[in-house]
Amino acid sequence: MDIGNMLREARQARGLSLEQVEEETKIRRKYLEALEEEAFDVLPGRVYVRGFLRNYARFLGLNAEALVARFEEMLPLEEIPPVTQPLPGSEKKLRLSLPFGRIVYVVTGLVLAVLLLWGAGWVAGLTRDTAYDVVSQDKPAGTHGELSPGNADHTQNQDASSPTPASTGTDNRTPEGVHLVLNVTDETCWMRVVVDGKTMFTGEVAANQSKSFQAREHIWVKLGNAGVVKVRVNGRDLGVLGDRGQVVSREFSASTQG
Repeated sequence: MDIGNMLREARQARGLSLEQVEEETKIRRKYLEALEEEAFDVLPGRVYVRGFLRNYARFLGLNAEALVARFEEMLPLEEIPPVTQPLPGSEKKLRLSLPFGRIVYVVTGLVLAVLLLWGAGWVAGLTRDTAYDVVSQDKPAGTHGELSPGNADHTQNQDASSPTPASTGTDNRTPEGVHLVLNVTDETCWMRVVVDGKTMFTGEVAANQSKSFQAREHIWVKLGNAGVVKVRVNGRDLGVLGDRGQVVSREFSASTQG
């Protein structure tokens, strides 16, 4: 029997309407209808089909894993072979431009080498001439480190028994940024993670696996099966962000820290 017919007959046998199933499973009605009609292209992607199909089947008391396996047999993933042949005319262009390209690379390398040597010498001289000025301006007398020439004699004449200032405790500061840990407890979950505006991970994470991310300012995350992912932000346990099969998007920033 087909997947759609099994789901529909099981639902009707229990005397349930699509609205009632939607209320209980939190799966939208149009997705439930798509599963029963086997219109899998209506759902956002394969990971959502597997997640919704598994949850719907469990709700109806069916063998969820068997139905997911049946779906994989019906719509197997297509393997796309890598392109190994060069584009027409690319070898000819490469042969024609190679001598000129070598000259450009050599000249560019020489210019960069000269600039690096000159810049290194200039920076070394500037650093040597201004080191004491920077130390005397930025460091007050009596702190750890080198003493400025102006207060060396005064420091040596101070009473050796003078008390040492108490520590202010500022060394135990909380690390800046956002540290995010995503732990998949069971099943699988598709997720996408964007760190400081750059996509760092997109894919499916299996059960009992976790992903960790560090950002300077903010992390945006989208979970395809939020009910099976425990979230921890900067050491704070937020638990799960939604129900099983539910798609949840959330952003964490350094200012809010979750």
